[in-house]
Amino acid sequence: MRTLRRFLIAVVILAAILTGIDRLAVYFAEGRAENQLRASAGFGESTSVSIAGFPFLTQIAANDLDELDAHVDHYESALPGGGTGRVEDLQLRLHGVQFSNSFSTAVARDATGTALVPYAELLHAAPENNQVKVASLSDGGKHRVKIDLQTADGDRHTLYSTVSVEGGTLRLRAQGLPRIPGVSEDQIRSATNIQQTLTRLPGGISLKNAEPLGSGLQLTVGGSHVSLTG
Repeated sequence: MRTLRRFLIAVVILAAILTGIDRLAVYFAEGRAENQLRASAGFGESTSVSIAGFPFLTQIAANDLDELDAHVDHYESALPGGGTGRVEDLQLRLHGVQFSNSFSTAVARDATGTALVPYAELLHAAPENNQVKVASLSDGGKHRVKIDLQTADGDRHTLYSTVSVEGGTLRLRAQGLPRIPGVSEDQIRSATNIQQTLTRLPGGISLKNAEPLGSGLQLTVGGSHVSLTG
């Protein structure tokens, strides 16, 4: 009986040691993945990575991580014509991640994710116009964005824009343009038709969909053969 007790104690101790080694390996791999994500996409210190699944060492032995979750609190995306706009709460879920070159390179079989572009940031992508300008953007309901349009003399007009993703580019197209004395329809369209390309995503990930919410546009991203190098 005493021998059995000693054996069980030894098994528990061994299991604890192996679990500790496994968690240490996860910590190391998460750090490498964070560095690769920052290097490949230019994300800042707000980037964090967690690796799901247990035990981790068997996944490493098979060189196939079931799931890797990444979160970027915020980063700056390039805007058409120059400048940047803030993208917030980027969440990425990568599946089938394989490492190579001593963990310096990683490729995921596929990835999905979401991000948020606040309306105040999307406003930075609105084209400049001497006759009219977009004063604010907000949720307009029915998958639309409400546009508060201001003329050069201070008058305000409300119109609504459809939201779509075409070729990986976010597009807002105004509908039901108001009649404004001294301002042509082309001038209104040039000020209100907004487009934004989501930049600095890891290779293989692109913008798929956009949904207006109260706080901004909720973006859906995804792709396959996603590359992380660094």
